[in-house]
Parts: sequence; C-alpha cells; structure tokens
Amino acid sequence: MEEAEWISAVLNGQSQAFGHLVTRYQGMVYRVCIKITGEAESAKDMAQEVFIKAYKALPSFRGQSSFSTWLYRIAYRTCLDWKRANDREWRHRSTADYTENDWVTSHTPEQAALSKEASQELDQNLNSLTEPYRSVVQLYYFQHHSYQEIAEQKGVSVKTVESQLYRARQMMRKSGEEWR
Repeated sequence: MEEAEWISAVLNGQSQAFGHLVTRYQGMVYRVCIKITGEAESAKDMAQEVFIKAYKALPSFRGQSSFSTWLYRIAYRTCLDWKRANDREWRHRSTADYTENDWVTSHTPEQAALSKEASQELDQNLNSLTEPYRSVVQLYYFQHHSYQEIAEQKGVSVKTVESQLYRARQMMRKSGEEWR
C-alpha cells in the first residue's frame, strides 16, 4: 500500500494501518526528537507522544503538504514544548536537587560556567532572530537538514533558504558583536 492508502485506511477505521506509517517514519521522528531533547530516553518518549498526537490529529491532515512534512511539524513542536517545559524545570531546581552525577559531569566550575555562558549567548542570539530566520538556522545547523529538505518543509525555493541562512548569519554576527 502507498502512504495515501494507509492514511485513508486509518481514517476509515483500520487503525492497524497506522503501524505502517509509524514504521516508515519512526527514524525521522526519533532524529528530530533526539536533536532537540539531547537524551535517548526523552527522545523515545517524545517520539511516542508525536505518533499519538499524529494519530489523533490525522483527520485534520488535509494533504496540502506531504505527510512527512506534517509529521515533522508535529514532532518539532512537541519537542520544543517539552524543551521549554524542561528548561523551566532546570532553572527552578535548587542546588540540593542536583545529583552527584550532575556535578561530576560538569568538569570544573570554570568549564561549567564558560559552557553555560556560551550556551546562553547562543540561545539569546538565536532567540533574537525573527521568523523565518530562526527556524531555518535550527533546521540547518541543529537538525542537519539540507537546503532542499528545508525548502520542501517550508514550502519555499532553495534560493530562499540560502538567502534566509545568509541573512540570519549576518544578524547573529551583528547581534553577537553588540554583546561583547
């Protein structure tokens, strides 16, 4: 069966057909999740959550984009929501909440501080970008998508993606210089 037939079968009550879609796209969804979460267990949990959301939302799939693009967007948004919630949780932890492993993996206090500072600067710099620049940078640099893949997902030309990445780099350089 083809993808459209599987989708149609699921919509007609044959829920087991969704398993074919899961099998076909589980690698892509897991890669998105692991890139954003950075943790294998969390990525597995998020991938399951993505497929549950996709199954529930399948009646709203209009076919205006490919199923993989639609599923990618669900995965991306689900993982970003998880990351935002998880980042808030880490910010609110007290020193007593950290495990011995948290302290051991941080190397020295100086390294941990420098790493945290660099990460915060990158986050600030990235968050200062407006759309579509922020998402293009995330897709290209953090999720390692090609220009062609980004163009397909965003529904724009490859030249537009190249232009947006060029402008984003310029904005980030300028923004980084202002902080120094």
